[in-house]
Amino acid sequence: MIVYFYRNVERQSPEQLESLVASMPRQQQDIVARYKSHRQKCEQTIAYIMLCHALKTQRHLIESPSDVVIKHFRHELLTPRYIRRNPPLWAFGEHGKPYIPNYEGVHFNISHCKEAVVIGICDHEIGIDVEGRRRFSDTLLERAFNDEEKALVKRSNDPQKDFASIWTRKEAYFKWTGTGILMDHLKTTEAEANKAGCHIKTISIEATEEGEETFWLSIACKD
Repeated sequence: MIVYFYRNVERQSPEQLESLVASMPRQQQDIVARYKSHRQKCEQTIAYIMLCHALKTQRHLIESPSDVVIKHFRHELLTPRYIRRNPPLWAFGEHGKPYIPNYEGVHFNISHCKEAVVIGICDHEIGIDVEGRRRFSDTLLERAFNDEEKALVKRSNDPQKDFASIWTRKEAYFKWTGTGILMDHLKTTEAEANKAGCHIKTISIEATEEGEETFWLSIACKD
């Protein structure tokens, strides 16, 4: 399994973005066109190029059954050259989870927040979520977190960090199932996820330069 992480999403100028999108298959251009803001278009475009890069150069990591390899995707790799020759075509499941029908046996999932976008690619179902430090309301904490999770956040020395970490684990799990976030089931416990055959791994991606943000990334996959 390989996970690509890209920071500073809006580094792309409108001209650079237009050039990258023009190199994509028409179907993928239409997907990008659904989004209105420059940032959203960048997120979708960068995720697609990261997927193309992995399929062209990292198949040995995609098919690794147990290893999780996390790589920072370099800005200079955002070029059209990885899109040529049998580009992946996105389709969407019943609840909106993307898949690539012309690459049998390859599964992927994407997530983005603020200035980061991530994509996970492997040979079995995957769910992935990324969050930065975020404010949260008591109402959301009560609605979404079970008693154990609420207690952890409330006694934390860094509640925003722990909230983000727990939230990514929840969202990664629901994306793994293919249903997306179900508000009525948000209090699902880790034990229930494990019973369903899901293993969740969480890591922090620290800032590499002054002024950058730390992100928390969770990956859900089969045991």
